[in-house]
Amino acid sequence: MISTQQNAADAVRAALAGCDGGRVLAALSGGVDSAVATLLAAEAGGVAVGVTMRLWSPGGGDEDAKARQCCGPTAFEDARRAAARCGVSHFVVNFEAAFRRAVVDYFCAEYLAGRTPNPCVACNNLIKFGALLDFARALGAETVVTGHYARIRQSPDGPRLFRARDPLKDQSYMLAGLRREQLASVVMPLGALTKEQTRELARAHALDVADKPDSMDLCFVDGDYRGFIERRHPEAAQSGPVITSDGREVGRHDGLLGYTVGQRKGLPNDLPGGPWYVVRTDRRANAVIVGRKEELAKTNVTCAAVNVIREDVFSDGGPAAGVAVCRYRSKAIPARAYLANGRLSVAFAEAVAVVTPGQLLVMYDESGAEVLASGIIEGD
Repeated sequence: MISTQQNAADAVRAALAGCDGGRVLAALSGGVDSAVATLLAAEAGGVAVGVTMRLWSPGGGDEDAKARQCCGPTAFEDARRAAARCGVSHFVVNFEAAFRRAVVDYFCAEYLAGRTPNPCVACNNLIKFGALLDFARALGAETVVTGHYARIRQSPDGPRLFRARDPLKDQSYMLAGLRREQLASVVMPLGALTKEQTRELARAHALDVADKPDSMDLCFVDGDYRGFIERRHPEAAQSGPVITSDGREVGRHDGLLGYTVGQRKGLPNDLPGGPWYVVRTDRRANAVIVGRKEELAKTNVTCAAVNVIREDVFSDGGPAAGVAVCRYRSKAIPARAYLANGRLSVAFAEAVAVVTPGQLLVMYDESGAEVLASGIIEGD
């Protein structure tokens, strides 16, 4: 335990030294990860203040489910106690309006447009490492410490983003949309630890949240994302045709929100000639387009909203070789990526069974350890 803590503390000191300097703000969610990250940074002499973001006021759902959410009824008190234990001041700051615009409205709009969004990526890009970084700088803090599981290395050519040591907790995929200037101002002390080591450190320092369960679901949806969107957009429940990819109407659906690319379950039971899979949705025609499984396979995709972290690997105009991950925790596929006209074109070495428009594609290096670039998968 001592060696684990010492190694982690040394790594935090080095990371803090490699950032832009100045005051340090710790992001405290109320969970064990952010508490231990704050503890390590405080022991390294770096934390000036702890901040908890109020992102969403929980709605319906039983109390047990809400208590697991990052904005649940116990989160703020857990964060306050953790800050006190770490010896840093603590404040709760309301980011609900920014979160609603950047994450909730985006989440609804993407589903309404027939794409499958990734709201956690949007939250990281625009809120946790966007609005919070801006707030930190307004306070005179140049660095933010978080409890994410990934590794950031500051190099002469700029920051570099790597997978965490613990593959089961690695969050590099979710963080791959962070811009270089954001990564330059962030320290993630847990990237070199396993989850169990994090909990051991929390227990050793008598942090109340040492055995608190992880939050797994969307913080603003109590399980029923379709109902969440329909309450805000009743028109989304409008029935429409189910059409095969060759143009034949074979049934009716009960609202586009219930269907995403690659889906098989949930299609009307009376569709003839199955099995069918959703290959796309057509918002203008309010139609679900179904086809055969082989129609879903892709060997090439194009991505928009591109974020390049390793600019040097694309500098000569040629392809970057590596592995592509097309969905959180999905299999890494050998691929080559081309950057042109603000788009990332990715050619897979083998066909990918399901590639979902709206999801983030992350291009890693050939070892699968370092993030090179990312982008949002476009539809056909």
